[in-house]
Formats: sequence, C-alpha cells, structure tokens
Amino acid sequence: MAKRSHGSLKAFLITLFHRRSRKSILFNRILIFLNIAVFGIFALEYLFPGHSAVRTLELIFGVLFLIEYAARLWITPRRLPFLTDPFSIIDVLVIISLFAPLLVGNLALLRILRSLKVLRTYYILQLLKKESKAVAQYRATLVSILNFLVFLAIMTAIVFVAESQFNPYINTYLDALYFTVSTLTTTGYGDVTATGPWGKLLSVAAMLIGITLFLQLTRTIFRGAKIHYTCTECGLSAHDVDSTHCKHCGHIIKHKHFSYNI
Repeated sequence: MAKRSHGSLKAFLITLFHRRSRKSILFNRILIFLNIAVFGIFALEYLFPGHSAVRTLELIFGVLFLIEYAARLWITPRRLPFLTDPFSIIDVLVIISLFAPLLVGNLALLRILRSLKVLRTYYILQLLKKESKAVAQYRATLVSILNFLVFLAIMTAIVFVAESQFNPYINTYLDALYFTVSTLTTTGYGDVTATGPWGKLLSVAAMLIGITLFLQLTRTIFRGAKIHYTCTECGLSAHDVDSTHCKHCGHIIKHKHFSYNI
C-alpha cells in the first residue's frame, strides 16, 4: 500500500512538473509567481534590514523552494546529471541564501549570499519558456540580458562588502552600483575609485567580465531571433525565423523539426 501511494504521488509530481495539463499549467504559473515574489524579499532586506518579518519570509520561501527542489530530485530518472546541472546548482545556492541568516553569522558574507537570489531569474526564464513562444524565440537575447544584470547585481554586492568599511567614496549600495557600472562600461569618471590591491583586482574583473557580457548582449540583440535546426548538408544550426533554405548551402530546411534556439 505504501509503495502504491508513493508511486501515485510520484506520477502526480511528474505530471505537474513535466506534462502539459490544466493542473501543470496552473502549477507552473504558481511557481513563476513565487519566483518573482522572492525578489520582493530582496528589496525588503534593504528597506528593513534585520527585521524579524523579513527573516520569516526568507525562511518560508526557503522551505518552499527546498520542497520543490527535493520533489524534482525525487522524480528525475537520472539524479547525478540533475545534481550537476547548472540550474540545479543555482537552485541550491539560492536556497542556501534564503537560509543564510540561520547559517552564517558574518554579515559581509550574508550580504553576498543574499545577492545570489538574482540567480533565480534563470529558473524563471525556464518556466516562462513553457508559457510563451516569444520568450522561447528570444531566449538567447534574454539570457544575455540576464547574464549582464546578474553579474552587475553580484559584483555590486561584492564591491559594497569589500570597500564600504574603509573606502570613503562607497558608503551605500547605490555608491557600489555607480562604481560597478562606470567601471564595467569603462566610462569611469574617477570620482569613485576602489582602494587597495583587492579593489584594483575587483575593477579589473568588472572591466574584463563586464565588457565581455556587454559585447555578447550587443551581438545577440543585433543578430535577432534565431531558430535551431542542424542542416543535414553543411551543419549550420542557427537560421532566421522565416527561412525555408539554409543560408549557407541552400539546402531545404524542414520546418517541422524546428525548435527555438535556447
């Protein structure tokens, strides 16, 4: 009887997470709402730092995301690939950041961990891809935008933690954000600078990684939406949305095999 109930529960969860039904669509939209709502906590942490209500909300969301992660781990047929998947690792980091107030006493490390909540945007994008063809079609561009914004958010948190204690020019997150943006765009005005060897290393990292992400973003925007289909003749995999022939060799493209470039 217990095995049968476990089997029924597992089948139900597989339907919710992986099938296309009314219940799964509703469940998917609830997940989207919860993942967007967690950013409200991210804002509340800066408006009401250390407030008990904010800590309680963090724990509630942490429990919900932990249950979701455990359920997906349970129903997956291949657990090792699941555990090593980048999105699964991101989920673990976000869950740790939500439980961080209970696990970490170091306020500086806690601030960096809290910034990891922005990584949840990648999972939101995965969920939205199922709901919207437009999101699936322009996912490459959206991922480039997310890469840039996620790097900006995490680098700002690191700069604030590393510099705010002894740098008179960086006293708030806004100061750290201003420094990060002006550095990674290489348009620094010199009014806010990082101090010490670690500050200089942060500046170098912001410029190198930031410029790379910005160039990638520019490339995907000007390239436009692409569809993924590997041409059987020449192997070209990215094609225009309305293409009927491969632009490299002219071979006919079979539209029924198209999938959006993700």
